[in-house]
Parts: sequence; structure tokens; C-alpha cells
Amino acid sequence: MDFSYNDLQRMLHESAETYAREHGDFERRRRLMASAAGYAQEDWKLMADLGWLALLLPEEHGGIGGGPVETMIIMEALGRALAGEPYLSTAVLGAGCLLRHGTPAQRDACLGPLASGDYRMALTHREEGSHENRYAVSLRARPDGDAYVLDGAKRMVFDAPHAQAFIVSARTEGDSAARNGITLFLVPAAAAGLAQQPFRRLDGGQAAHLTFTGLRVDAAAILGRPGQGATVLDDLYAHAIGALCGEALGAMQAMHDATLEYLKVRRQFGRPIGTFQALQHRQVDMYTALEEARSLTLAANMALAESLPEADRLLSMAKAQVGKSARIVGQGAIQLHGGIGMTEELQVGAHFKRATVIEAMFGSRQHHLARLAGDPQA
Repeated sequence: MDFSYNDLQRMLHESAETYAREHGDFERRRRLMASAAGYAQEDWKLMADLGWLALLLPEEHGGIGGGPVETMIIMEALGRALAGEPYLSTAVLGAGCLLRHGTPAQRDACLGPLASGDYRMALTHREEGSHENRYAVSLRARPDGDAYVLDGAKRMVFDAPHAQAFIVSARTEGDSAARNGITLFLVPAAAAGLAQQPFRRLDGGQAAHLTFTGLRVDAAAILGRPGQGATVLDDLYAHAIGALCGEALGAMQAMHDATLEYLKVRRQFGRPIGTFQALQHRQVDMYTALEEARSLTLAANMALAESLPEADRLLSMAKAQVGKSARIVGQGAIQLHGGIGMTEELQVGAHFKRATVIEAMFGSRQHHLARLAGDPQA
């Protein structure tokens, strides 16, 4: 497997690095996270102008036909910039789901506005008590003529408050834990019978609990094949894990770099604290953990891009390693900064919060270790 970037990926990397430098000022990001939207609309528009929102789309839809590696490159920059834009929800999961599982009518109606930044989406899947079983779906979709009626609730829907549409998993047959019998629907956020309860996440981002009460959708809203939504979910999970691992790399790199700089300028006993061997060892541990996560993340995304049979295993390995590495890097960054590392005025704490949220998304470290061990319940 060739780990080097091609020409397109190198250009994308340079563009993403520039964005992170120019738009990732921590004080600016703090103000944006506290705002009503949680991010700057001009930044979202810039992503559209740069072609990032259409990254996965083919040329006929205004995209460049990118894949998991290109997504990872952008997500790493967004992680370093502590960006709050709903890029994962819209440009990765939303666009990817429409592109690979949507009907021609759905793609024609949604992909153009999505690429221009006028259409945001959110995956609506997690339910109370589902824990880490990705097939635990209790929200029911009852057939009613040529339509379906949805009743139930979803929890912790990331980026829900400003989304125009939701990818909703519902149970059309079978019991609530069965893999078969799940169907995915594209549901407008303004649909009658849909209520939101918005809130802020640990990392400052936006989310909502959703309640569906007699919500009626046409059969044309189905994504993929009826009753076989588990296949779509598996696909979305794979791409989400690859992208999130990339974002975590950016967060860890930011914590590492900030700590390294602090060790150079903070003085104790008449010299920089970075000259003390014990602190140098801790910094090396952080760097080693970061590079271990980087290698597995790149390998996993390359395998996913090539549809290799080992992609699923590599993704679980990457997600497990990222969870471990983020703890080593985050705790090291905070401890080497001392008391100030725990304050909200310092970026390492904000990045560590985001890395902690990432660790819980789409399967924790323990969950993926269980999958690697062959646990049938994982």
C-alpha cells in the first residue's frame, strides 16, 4: 500500500492547511461556538466555494470524485482548527448517503443545494438504550397506503438544529435489535409531526433529541432498499469512522504542537521546562501515540477507498488506537501545561473535549476492541 499523497491530495492538503491557519484562531472559535449557529456562515460558504462540500460528488454534480483519503485530509484540518461546521453530517454522511444509496430523483433534488452550502443534513439514528448496537432501532415506520407513518424518538442527533433534512433509521419489520428490517428515510426538518429539543454537547457543538409523532413520508423518501437499511448503516459507519479518525488527528496535532511550544517558552529554575528530561519523555510519548494513530488512520482510509476486504478491520483498529492516543496526547497536554491546562482560555482543553466526544461516536475504543476480538455482540 502506497502511503504517499497524489497530486490532487497534495493540493487539497495545502488548501486545508491554509484554511486551518487562517480560520482556526482559538479565540474566534470560542466566540463562534457560543453563538446561535455555532459556526460562521461565511466559513461554510468558503467551504462550498473551495469545493469541499462537493468533495465526494462526481463531476456531473459539480464535484471532484474524492473519497475517504480526501475526506480525511479535510477533516484533519478541521480538527486542528476546532471547526464547528457540520461537515461530517452534511458533506460526508449526507452527500455520501445520497450518492451511494439515494434515488436519481433524490440526488437531483438535494446534491446541488448541498454542494452550494444551502442544504444541510444530519444522521438520525441513535436511540435511548441502544448503547453501541448499531442495529438497535425501535422507532417504527408503519406502512399506510403508498406512504409510511413514523412514530418514536431519536437521541443525540448531531448538528440537528440547523439541518434541512434528516437521514432517519426506522424499524419496518422485526424486533428492535434485529439487523434485518431497518429502513432509512430522507425526512425534511420541517415535516409535520417532527419536534426537536436542542442542546449543547460537551465539546460545545450543537445537537438535539428528536420526537416523531405520526410523521408521514412517501415511499419515495426511502434511502436504499426497504428493510435493508443495515447495509446503508454499515456503509455510513465506515465512512464516519474514517473521517472522525482524521479529525481526531487534527485535534491531537494541535494539542501536541501547543504543548511543545509551551515547553520551549515556560521557564522554571532559570531555564525552559522543556530541557527537563522527564518532560521530554512525556512529550515523546505524546508524539509516538499521535503517529501510531496517524499510520492506522491513513491505512484504514486507503483500504476503504480501495474497497479492500480488510477495510472494516483496519477501521476498527484505527478507531481503537485513536481513542487510546487521544487520551495519551490530551492528558499529557493538560498535565504538561499545569493548572492553566484545565482552563477554558487554553485551546488544549477544548481540543481534548472534542477528542473525548469523538471517542464515543460510532463505537468507543472498547466496542471496536470487542469487534476485533470477534465478539458477536459488538
